Amino acid sequence: MNRTWILTLLAILLAGCLHADFSIMVRGDTKAQTLSETSINNVRYVDLESFGKVMKAINKLDWNEGRVFLHIYDEQFIFLDASPYYSFKNESYNMHYPLVKKAGKMYLPSVFVSERLKVHFGKKIEVKGKSITVDKPTDHSVITIVLDPGHGGKDPGAVGRKNKTNEKDVNLAVAKKLKALLERELGMNVLLTRSDDRFVSLQDRTKYANERKADLFVSLHTNSSTASQSKGLETYYLSTAKNSDARAVEAIENGVVELYEGGSAAKSKYDDLAFILSDLSQTEHLESSNLMATNVQQNLVAGTRSPDRGVKQANFYVLRGAFMPSILIEMGFISNPEEEQLLANGEYQDRLARTIFEGIKRFKFRYDRIRNT
Repeated sequence: MNRTWILTLLAILLAGCLHADFSIMVRGDTKAQTLSETSINNVRYVDLESFGKVMKAINKLDWNEGRVFLHIYDEQFIFLDASPYYSFKNESYNMHYPLVKKAGKMYLPSVFVSERLKVHFGKKIEVKGKSITVDKPTDHSVITIVLDPGHGGKDPGAVGRKNKTNEKDVNLAVAKKLKALLERELGMNVLLTRSDDRFVSLQDRTKYANERKADLFVSLHTNSSTASQSKGLETYYLSTAKNSDARAVEAIENGVVELYEGGSAAKSKYDDLAFILSDLSQTEHLESSNLMATNVQQNLVAGTRSPDRGVKQANFYVLRGAFMPSILIEMGFISNPEEEQLLANGEYQDRLARTIFEGIKRFKFRYDRIRNT
Protein backbone atom coordinates (compact mmCIF):
# COMPACT_ATOMS: atom_id res chain seq x y z
CA MET A 1 0.00 0.00 0.00
CA ASN A 2 1.63 3.28 -1.10
CA ARG A 3 1.98 6.36 1.03
CA THR A 4 -0.87 8.24 -0.69
CA TRP A 5 -3.37 5.49 0.12
CA ILE A 6 -2.16 5.35 3.72
CA LEU A 7 -2.62 9.11 4.12
CA THR A 8 -6.05 8.93 2.50
CA LEU A 9 -7.11 6.11 4.80
CA LEU A 10 -5.86 7.99 7.84
CA ALA A 11 -7.77 11.08 6.73
CA ILE A 12 -10.96 9.03 6.38
CA LEU A 13 -10.49 7.45 9.80
CA LEU A 14 -9.72 10.83 11.35
CA ALA A 15 -12.82 12.36 9.80
CA GLY A 16 -14.85 9.45 11.12
CA CYS A 17 -13.51 10.05 14.61
CA LEU A 18 -14.20 13.76 14.41
CA HIS A 19 -17.80 13.16 13.39
CA ALA A 20 -18.50 10.16 15.61
CA ASP A 21 -21.42 10.36 17.99
CA PHE A 22 -20.76 11.25 21.61
CA SER A 23 -20.44 8.42 24.12
CA ILE A 24 -21.63 9.58 27.55
CA MET A 25 -20.94 7.51 30.64
CA VAL A 26 -22.71 8.43 33.84
CA ARG A 27 -20.54 7.65 36.85
CA GLY A 28 -22.00 4.64 38.62
CA ASP A 29 -23.64 3.23 35.48
CA THR A 30 -22.29 0.18 33.66
CA LYS A 31 -23.19 1.16 30.10
CA ALA A 32 -22.51 4.35 28.17
CA GLN A 33 -25.27 6.22 26.36
CA THR A 34 -24.98 7.48 22.80
CA LEU A 35 -25.73 11.08 21.90
CA SER A 36 -26.05 11.32 18.14
CA GLU A 37 -24.74 14.21 16.10
CA THR A 38 -26.15 15.65 12.91
CA SER A 39 -24.75 18.14 10.40
CA ILE A 40 -26.67 21.37 9.74
CA ASN A 41 -25.09 23.95 7.46
CA ASN A 42 -21.80 22.06 7.82
CA VAL A 43 -21.85 22.49 11.59
CA ARG A 44 -22.19 19.60 14.04
CA TYR A 45 -25.30 19.67 16.26
CA VAL A 46 -27.07 17.50 18.84
CA ASP A 47 -30.82 17.28 19.29
CA LEU A 48 -31.69 19.26 22.42
CA GLU A 49 -34.38 16.75 23.45
CA SER A 50 -31.94 13.82 23.19
CA PHE A 51 -29.33 15.77 25.13
CA GLY A 52 -31.92 16.40 27.84
CA LYS A 53 -32.70 12.71 28.18
CA VAL A 54 -29.05 11.72 28.54
CA MET A 55 -28.19 14.51 30.99
CA LYS A 56 -31.56 14.48 32.84
CA ALA A 57 -31.76 18.14 31.88
CA ILE A 58 -35.02 20.09 31.94
CA ASN A 59 -35.74 21.93 28.71
CA LYS A 60 -38.27 24.72 28.49
CA LEU A 61 -38.94 26.43 25.17
CA ASP A 62 -40.45 29.91 25.15
CA TRP A 63 -41.29 30.35 21.48
CA ASN A 64 -42.90 33.77 21.99
CA GLU A 65 -39.73 35.22 23.52
CA GLY A 66 -37.38 33.16 21.36
CA ARG A 67 -35.64 31.77 24.42
CA VAL A 68 -34.65 28.27 25.48
CA PHE A 69 -34.11 27.43 29.14
CA LEU A 70 -31.88 24.48 29.97
CA HIS A 71 -31.42 23.23 33.55
CA ILE A 72 -28.42 20.99 34.25
CA TYR A 73 -27.28 20.04 37.77
CA ASP A 74 -29.80 22.60 39.07
CA GLU A 75 -28.10 25.40 37.13
CA GLN A 76 -29.87 27.38 34.43
CA PHE A 77 -28.66 28.23 30.92
CA ILE A 78 -30.64 30.65 28.77
CA PHE A 79 -30.18 30.44 24.98
CA LEU A 80 -31.55 32.78 22.33
CA ASP A 81 -33.13 31.26 19.23
CA ALA A 82 -30.85 31.59 16.17
CA SER A 83 -28.10 33.17 18.29
CA PRO A 84 -24.67 31.80 19.28
CA TYR A 85 -24.90 33.53 22.67
CA TYR A 86 -26.20 32.12 25.93
CA SER A 87 -26.17 33.27 29.55
CA PHE A 88 -25.07 31.37 32.64
CA LYS A 89 -24.97 32.89 36.13
CA ASN A 90 -25.57 36.35 34.66
CA GLU A 91 -22.57 36.06 32.33
CA SER A 92 -22.77 35.90 28.54
CA TYR A 93 -20.94 33.24 26.50
CA ASN A 94 -20.41 32.68 22.78
CA MET A 95 -20.65 29.19 21.21
CA HIS A 96 -19.72 30.66 17.78
CA TYR A 97 -22.62 28.75 16.25
CA PRO A 98 -26.31 29.52 16.74
CA LEU A 99 -29.08 27.42 18.17
CA VAL A 100 -31.03 25.98 15.24
CA LYS A 101 -34.69 25.07 14.94
CA LYS A 102 -35.42 22.47 12.26
CA ALA A 103 -38.58 20.43 11.59
CA GLY A 104 -40.02 21.40 14.99
CA LYS A 105 -36.89 20.36 16.89
CA MET A 106 -34.24 22.48 18.55
CA TYR A 107 -30.59 21.67 17.94
CA LEU A 108 -27.66 22.64 20.15
CA PRO A 109 -24.15 23.16 18.70
CA SER A 110 -21.96 20.17 19.56
CA VAL A 111 -19.30 22.53 20.82
CA PHE A 112 -21.50 23.22 23.84
CA VAL A 113 -21.26 19.53 24.75
CA SER A 114 -17.61 18.98 23.90
CA GLU A 115 -16.19 22.25 25.26
CA ARG A 116 -18.56 24.43 27.25
CA LEU A 117 -19.92 21.88 29.75
CA LYS A 118 -16.46 21.20 31.15
CA VAL A 119 -15.83 24.93 31.58
CA HIS A 120 -19.01 25.41 33.59
CA PHE A 121 -19.03 22.24 35.70
CA GLY A 122 -15.37 21.38 36.21
CA LYS A 123 -14.79 17.98 37.82
CA LYS A 124 -18.40 16.91 37.33
CA ILE A 125 -17.66 16.44 33.63
CA GLU A 126 -14.58 14.82 32.06
CA VAL A 127 -14.11 15.09 28.28
CA LYS A 128 -11.75 12.92 26.22
CA GLY A 129 -12.51 13.46 22.56
CA LYS A 130 -15.99 12.06 21.95
CA SER A 131 -16.07 10.19 25.25
CA ILE A 132 -17.61 12.15 28.10
CA THR A 133 -17.89 11.01 31.71
CA VAL A 134 -20.36 12.89 33.90
CA ASP A 135 -21.52 12.86 37.50
CA LYS A 136 -24.92 11.31 37.98
CA PRO A 137 -27.48 13.98 36.99
CA THR A 138 -29.95 15.26 39.54
CA ASP A 139 -33.17 13.26 39.74
CA HIS A 140 -35.99 15.76 39.33
CA SER A 141 -38.75 13.27 40.10
CA VAL A 142 -41.37 14.18 42.67
CA ILE A 143 -40.01 12.85 45.95
CA THR A 144 -41.34 15.05 48.75
CA ILE A 145 -44.95 16.10 49.15
CA VAL A 146 -46.43 18.23 51.92
CA LEU A 147 -50.01 17.44 52.88
CA ASP A 148 -51.79 20.25 54.65
CA PRO A 149 -54.82 19.25 56.77
CA GLY A 150 -56.71 22.55 56.85
CA HIS A 151 -57.60 24.31 60.13
CA GLY A 152 -56.84 22.74 63.53
CA GLY A 153 -56.57 23.63 67.21
CA LYS A 154 -58.59 26.74 68.05
CA ASP A 155 -59.79 26.85 64.43
CA PRO A 156 -62.35 24.05 63.87
CA GLY A 157 -63.02 25.02 60.27
CA ALA A 158 -66.57 24.49 59.09
CA VAL A 159 -68.90 22.65 61.48
CA GLY A 160 -71.60 20.25 60.32
CA ARG A 161 -75.17 21.33 60.97
CA LYS A 162 -76.57 17.91 61.84
CA ASN A 163 -73.88 16.10 63.82
CA LYS A 164 -71.56 19.03 64.57
CA THR A 165 -68.66 17.32 62.81
CA ASN A 166 -65.55 19.51 62.82
CA GLU A 167 -63.88 20.02 59.46
CA LYS A 168 -60.44 20.00 61.10
CA ASP A 169 -60.94 16.35 62.17
CA VAL A 170 -62.02 15.17 58.72
CA ASN A 171 -59.09 16.93 57.06
CA LEU A 172 -56.55 15.35 59.41
CA ALA A 173 -58.05 11.87 59.13
CA VAL A 174 -57.94 11.90 55.30
CA ALA A 175 -54.43 13.40 55.31
CA LYS A 176 -53.09 10.55 57.46
CA LYS A 177 -54.71 7.93 55.25
CA LEU A 178 -53.37 9.63 52.11
CA LYS A 179 -49.90 9.85 53.66
CA ALA A 180 -49.87 6.10 54.26
CA LEU A 181 -50.83 5.38 50.63
CA LEU A 182 -48.21 7.71 49.16
CA GLU A 183 -45.47 6.26 51.35
CA ARG A 184 -46.44 2.62 50.86
CA GLU A 185 -47.26 2.58 47.15
CA LEU A 186 -45.06 5.34 45.71
CA GLY A 187 -42.25 5.45 48.27
CA MET A 188 -42.62 9.20 48.63
CA ASN A 189 -41.41 11.33 51.49
CA VAL A 190 -44.69 12.67 52.91
CA LEU A 191 -44.77 15.51 55.45
CA LEU A 192 -47.78 16.92 57.30
CA THR A 193 -48.13 20.57 58.26
CA ARG A 194 -49.85 19.25 61.37
CA SER A 195 -50.12 15.66 62.60
CA ASP A 196 -52.44 16.41 65.50
CA ASP A 197 -55.06 18.92 66.61
CA ARG A 198 -53.01 22.11 66.63
CA PHE A 199 -53.35 25.53 65.04
CA VAL A 200 -50.92 26.45 62.24
CA SER A 201 -51.08 29.84 60.52
CA LEU A 202 -51.68 29.89 56.78
CA GLN A 203 -48.30 31.47 56.14
CA ASP A 204 -46.47 28.88 58.23
CA ARG A 205 -48.01 26.04 56.24
CA THR A 206 -46.39 27.01 52.95
CA LYS A 207 -43.25 28.22 54.72
CA TYR A 208 -42.92 24.68 56.07
CA ALA A 209 -43.19 23.27 52.53
CA ASN A 210 -40.68 25.74 51.09
CA GLU A 211 -38.10 25.16 53.82
CA ARG A 212 -38.23 21.42 53.19
CA LYS A 213 -37.99 21.92 49.43
CA ALA A 214 -41.20 20.01 48.83
CA ASP A 215 -42.07 19.09 45.25
CA LEU A 216 -45.84 19.29 45.76
CA PHE A 217 -48.23 20.94 48.21
CA VAL A 218 -51.78 19.62 48.75
CA SER A 219 -54.17 21.34 51.17
CA LEU A 220 -57.20 19.31 52.31
CA HIS A 221 -60.50 20.94 53.27
CA THR A 222 -64.24 20.39 53.38
CA ASN A 223 -66.64 22.95 52.02
CA SER A 224 -69.51 24.86 53.61
CA SER A 225 -72.47 26.83 52.32
CA THR A 226 -75.49 28.65 53.72
CA ALA A 227 -77.53 26.51 51.32
CA SER A 228 -77.74 23.10 53.00
CA GLN A 229 -78.48 21.38 49.69
CA SER A 230 -75.08 22.36 48.20
CA LYS A 231 -72.96 19.27 47.62
CA GLY A 232 -70.07 17.96 45.55
CA LEU A 233 -66.34 18.14 45.01
CA GLU A 234 -64.10 20.90 43.73
CA THR A 235 -60.37 21.39 43.46
CA TYR A 236 -58.60 24.74 43.34
CA TYR A 237 -55.30 26.17 42.25
CA LEU A 238 -54.01 29.69 42.80
CA SER A 239 -55.29 32.58 40.73
CA THR A 240 -57.91 35.28 40.87
CA ALA A 241 -61.35 33.86 41.62
CA LYS A 242 -63.36 33.67 38.40
CA ASN A 243 -66.91 33.37 39.67
CA SER A 244 -69.08 34.08 42.70
CA ASP A 245 -68.93 30.50 44.04
CA ALA A 246 -65.13 30.53 43.97
CA ARG A 247 -65.05 33.94 45.65
CA ALA A 248 -67.34 32.65 48.40
CA VAL A 249 -65.05 29.66 49.13
CA GLU A 250 -62.02 31.97 48.96
CA ALA A 251 -63.59 34.28 51.56
CA ILE A 252 -64.32 31.39 53.92
CA GLU A 253 -60.81 29.89 53.76
CA ASN A 254 -59.04 33.26 53.93
CA GLY A 255 -61.29 34.33 56.81
CA VAL A 256 -59.12 32.23 59.11
CA VAL A 257 -56.64 35.11 59.21
CA GLU A 258 -59.08 37.61 60.70
CA LEU A 259 -60.73 35.08 62.98
CA TYR A 260 -57.69 33.32 64.43
CA GLU A 261 -54.51 35.15 63.39
CA GLY A 262 -55.03 38.61 64.83
CA GLY A 263 -57.75 40.35 62.85
CA SER A 264 -57.49 42.78 59.95
CA ALA A 265 -54.00 43.90 60.97
CA ALA A 266 -52.72 40.37 60.47
CA LYS A 267 -54.48 40.21 57.11
CA SER A 268 -52.24 42.95 55.74
CA LYS A 269 -49.16 40.69 55.94
CA TYR A 270 -50.78 38.42 53.37
CA ASP A 271 -51.99 41.25 51.15
CA ASP A 272 -48.53 42.82 51.18
CA LEU A 273 -46.59 39.65 50.36
CA ALA A 274 -44.19 40.44 47.53
CA PHE A 275 -44.41 36.97 46.04
CA ILE A 276 -48.09 36.80 45.13
CA LEU A 277 -49.15 36.22 41.54
CA SER A 278 -46.65 38.65 40.02
CA ASP A 279 -43.69 36.57 41.22
CA LEU A 280 -42.31 34.47 38.36
CA SER A 281 -40.86 31.85 40.69
CA GLN A 282 -44.44 31.02 41.68
CA THR A 283 -46.40 31.64 38.50
CA GLU A 284 -44.23 29.16 36.60
CA HIS A 285 -45.93 26.43 38.64
CA LEU A 286 -49.50 27.46 37.84
CA GLU A 287 -49.79 25.31 34.72
CA SER A 288 -48.60 22.26 36.64
CA SER A 289 -50.95 23.11 39.51
CA ASN A 290 -53.83 23.20 37.03
CA LEU A 291 -52.83 19.78 35.69
CA MET A 292 -52.55 18.28 39.18
CA ALA A 293 -55.92 19.78 40.15
CA THR A 294 -57.51 18.29 37.03
CA ASN A 295 -56.07 14.81 37.67
CA VAL A 296 -57.19 14.83 41.30
CA GLN A 297 -60.67 16.17 40.52
CA GLN A 298 -61.29 13.57 37.81
CA ASN A 299 -60.30 10.71 40.10
CA LEU A 300 -62.26 12.07 43.05
CA VAL A 301 -65.46 12.30 41.01
CA ALA A 302 -65.00 8.87 39.43
CA GLY A 303 -64.20 7.21 42.75
CA THR A 304 -66.86 8.78 44.97
CA ARG A 305 -69.69 9.43 42.47
CA SER A 306 -70.10 12.80 44.13
CA PRO A 307 -71.24 15.78 41.98
CA ASP A 308 -68.44 17.36 39.97
CA ARG A 309 -68.17 21.08 40.74
CA GLY A 310 -65.02 21.32 38.66
CA VAL A 311 -61.50 22.68 38.83
CA LYS A 312 -61.50 26.32 39.87
CA GLN A 313 -59.17 29.19 40.60
CA ALA A 314 -59.08 31.29 43.74
CA ASN A 315 -56.65 33.54 45.59
CA PHE A 316 -56.22 31.36 48.68
CA TYR A 317 -53.72 32.73 51.18
CA VAL A 318 -52.56 29.21 51.99
CA LEU A 319 -51.47 28.65 48.37
CA ARG A 320 -49.83 32.03 47.83
CA GLY A 321 -46.48 31.18 49.33
CA ALA A 322 -46.04 27.70 47.86
CA PHE A 323 -43.22 27.75 45.32
CA MET A 324 -44.16 24.39 43.85
CA PRO A 325 -47.26 22.93 42.16
CA SER A 326 -49.99 23.31 44.78
CA ILE A 327 -53.71 22.70 45.06
CA LEU A 328 -56.53 22.96 47.59
CA ILE A 329 -59.17 20.22 47.64
CA GLU A 330 -62.70 20.72 48.94
CA MET A 331 -63.75 17.13 49.68
CA GLY A 332 -67.47 17.77 50.06
CA PHE A 333 -69.92 20.03 51.89
CA ILE A 334 -69.91 19.44 55.62
CA SER A 335 -72.90 21.81 55.71
CA ASN A 336 -74.91 19.23 53.76
CA PRO A 337 -76.36 16.63 56.21
CA GLU A 338 -75.80 13.71 53.81
CA GLU A 339 -72.25 14.69 52.94
CA GLU A 340 -71.46 15.45 56.59
CA GLN A 341 -72.38 11.88 57.45
CA LEU A 342 -70.17 10.57 54.64
CA LEU A 343 -67.23 12.81 55.54
CA ALA A 344 -67.26 11.55 59.13
CA ASN A 345 -67.33 7.91 57.99
CA GLY A 346 -63.99 6.08 58.10
CA GLU A 347 -64.66 3.97 55.01
CA TYR A 348 -65.61 7.03 52.98
CA GLN A 349 -62.45 8.76 54.19
CA ASP A 350 -60.52 5.74 52.89
CA ARG A 351 -62.20 6.22 49.51
CA LEU A 352 -61.36 9.92 49.47
CA ALA A 353 -57.74 9.18 50.31
CA ARG A 354 -57.54 6.48 47.62
CA THR A 355 -59.02 8.63 44.87
CA ILE A 356 -56.87 11.65 45.75
CA PHE A 357 -53.88 9.31 45.75
CA GLU A 358 -54.73 8.03 42.25
CA GLY A 359 -54.96 11.60 40.97
CA ILE A 360 -51.61 12.57 42.49
CA LYS A 361 -50.05 9.39 41.08
CA ARG A 362 -51.28 10.18 37.55
CA PHE A 363 -49.90 13.68 37.83
CA LYS A 364 -46.59 12.53 39.32
CA PHE A 365 -45.85 10.06 36.52
CA ARG A 366 -46.45 12.70 33.86
CA TYR A 367 -44.65 15.46 35.76
CA ASP A 368 -41.64 13.21 36.40
CA ARG A 369 -41.30 12.51 32.68
CA ILE A 370 -41.39 16.22 31.90
CA ARG A 371 -38.87 17.14 34.58
CA ASN A 372 -36.41 14.38 33.73
CA THR A 373 -36.35 14.86 29.96
